[in-house]
Amino acid sequence: MGRALVARLVADGVRVLATARTVATGREVVDAGAEPLHTDVANLREWRREAEDAEAIFHLGLPRLDPPLRRGAARRRRRPAAAAAGALADLADGRPVVMLSSAFAYGDRRDPAADDDPVTAAAAVAAAALAAEAALDPATARVVRVPWVHGTGGIARDLVAGLRMRRHRIVGAGDNPWSMLGADDAAAAMVAALGAPPGVYSAAEAEMPTQREVVQAICAVPGHRMPDRVPLPMAALSMGGAMAEALAMPLRVRTGRLADHGWAPREHWRDTVTRLAETPLRSV
Repeated sequence: MGRALVARLVADGVRVLATARTVATGREVVDAGAEPLHTDVANLREWRREAEDAEAIFHLGLPRLDPPLRRGAARRRRRPAAAAAGALADLADGRPVVMLSSAFAYGDRRDPAADDDPVTAAAAVAAAALAAEAALDPATARVVRVPWVHGTGGIARDLVAGLRMRRHRIVGAGDNPWSMLGADDAAAAMVAALGAPPGVYSAAEAEMPTQREVVQAICAVPGHRMPDRVPLPMAALSMGGAMAEALAMPLRVRTGRLADHGWAPREHWRDTVTRLAETPLRSV
């Protein structure tokens, strides 16, 4: 997501300073046309001077949720996420902050959630995101909640690699909806939110495929075999309860007020997963 946002802002002619925790990441930032800040959200004081010249701050620094991810571990990420967001809000000092958050905060709903719909029974994977949201200044923060994001990284890449190596299995029945959003569209949604009033915004593609339909689209490409299913409790043993819960959970999200600010998705999940599935393994 960070790469997509940098590319979007640079293409718009904006001067971008982006955090880079490693030398390699710093080179990627430069190659993308931005200027690297060799720090992260844990060392915000180092870039207070740079923040003073910024018109807005984009926050994508939530803890990574790589499997195996157990529910307790996911919830323990709340404290550092809140501390980082709180420090960022202090650093912003009244400037707009746009945060990328998780649509898993909405929980399992019968009807698609949007914008500031109440949070009920949020998934464990959203614990850190909700804590970070609460630590921001509501008078200046724009929070953009997105569902499964597909692109060259994230869920789409992991599914393609796992299916190609015969290591992925459908979690649960597989009929749970998976709202989706392309990485470039998510970046565009954050930019659109910057021009909107402070608040919570949701962004998603209109189509809501099921977990099984996403896997089937990948397996339609030669070299990927349709996997069997694994019950949620068994999946939790290998990938952690929080991650297994997220994969098996119905995620129904729709675009809300961002549509009134000129935003609409341009990518489609099927195009992305098909393109990745047709890409050589070493490049995925």
